[in-house]
Amino acid sequence: MKKIALLLALVLMLTPVLVACGGSEDDTKKEAPSVSEEVVDTGYSIDNLRELDFGKQTFGIFTDKGAVTYLISEEETGDLVGDAVFQRNLAIEEKFNLELNIVEAEVNQPCAEIRNFIMADDKTYQAFNNVQHNAMPSMILEGYFVDWNELEDLDYEQPYWNSRVARDINFGGKVYTMGGDLNLGTYNNTNCILFNQALFDDLGIDYPYQDVYDYTWTIDKMIEIVKQGYADLDGNTEVNHDTDRFGFNGWGWEMNTAVYIGMGGKPVINDEDNMPVLNLNTERTVKIIDKMIELFDNKNAWSEMSKYGTHNTAFGEGRMLMKDTFVTGMSFNRESDFKAGLIPYPMFDEEQGEYNSRAANIAHLFYIPTTNHVLQDTGLILEAMSIESYNTIRPTYYDITLNVKEAPDTESIDMVDFVLASSSYMYEGFIGAGTFDNFFKAQFNSFASWYAGNEGAFKKTILKMQDFYGA
Repeated sequence: MKKIALLLALVLMLTPVLVACGGSEDDTKKEAPSVSEEVVDTGYSIDNLRELDFGKQTFGIFTDKGAVTYLISEEETGDLVGDAVFQRNLAIEEKFNLELNIVEAEVNQPCAEIRNFIMADDKTYQAFNNVQHNAMPSMILEGYFVDWNELEDLDYEQPYWNSRVARDINFGGKVYTMGGDLNLGTYNNTNCILFNQALFDDLGIDYPYQDVYDYTWTIDKMIEIVKQGYADLDGNTEVNHDTDRFGFNGWGWEMNTAVYIGMGGKPVINDEDNMPVLNLNTERTVKIIDKMIELFDNKNAWSEMSKYGTHNTAFGEGRMLMKDTFVTGMSFNRESDFKAGLIPYPMFDEEQGEYNSRAANIAHLFYIPTTNHVLQDTGLILEAMSIESYNTIRPTYYDITLNVKEAPDTESIDMVDFVLASSSYMYEGFIGAGTFDNFFKAQFNSFASWYAGNEGAFKKTILKMQDFYGA
């Protein structure tokens, strides 16, 4: 059983340490974090795990609707991802003499159903896979889930677990939710930026790849590019989002927090005792807001929060230099008329030292209920499923889901690694729909007044978190 110190050690291990190459100008490209490359000849095997005969008992996992791509496959059909999932599940069942019972909920975000299972002491499911949504953190504080430190046979030093989950949304040395290769859908919903390579070429703008490699890709450089994007294509001298060309846009309910997190914004941090404290009303936050105001000037770029799809349409029509997307946005290159490169969100400045790529609140994480009656073996089974996922499903994920074989250049493939290695999770409830996003929707009205109106509720939640994690 590994403690938080080991989780944090893994974070440091995954943080890119880039060493410049010597030689000609063509050799100045630096190395990307080796995320996708790790899937080759890993040396990890479920045969090295503790022996267990589960006696044909059922091991149940209840999952959010739509999260089953990497969890459920009833038979081999020729679909590469589905077949890899089928083989993974079969290997686990044969190895431990058990039956996997992975059930998809009938609704998205079935938090109420999960709560009902636990309150009724229903022992059907040993794990829940759900979005990192407002209701799930609340249920943690209500004591519905088990600290993962109680699970044996888990090795969090290994790359098939995402230690950044524990770093970002668990406190007090306690881990109540975890993600990783067990369900690679966790990575699908990580924000990044697509850019139109044809428009960049036409405007004489260098692709930002080298800046990303050099850790000099900052918000100021992005703003400089975005300001070159606007063109009055319809010639009416008025800004028209449906006909003109722009520098940057996205669905504000996702993009706003992606920009904020990219610049190092973090609403809750750990104090010296590893306890959660508010980190919103700070000089850093004000500086980040100022940069966001400069970025979203409603001419060169804007935050779309009422008509979903505007950014996708404009980008597909060649009327947008850059747009917000998830890593699965690489699929754009499959049928488009032009090629799109992929880059992470920029840092605030070079002193920040690392990229932070927002893992959206719809990223699917795992929770162990207090009703789990086979806790002594649950860690072993989840560890085995993660290892098999890492060895078999993950390579297919890169080739099929992320379409890296259809990337416009090798740099974009490197950028996927930068994004996934810098995935950052945010404790929902302080910044999200109904709070910080409404601040943006109001076109950046006074931050001081916004914070003053929410401070009481924020402090109440923080006190509840401190009481729970400090118990």
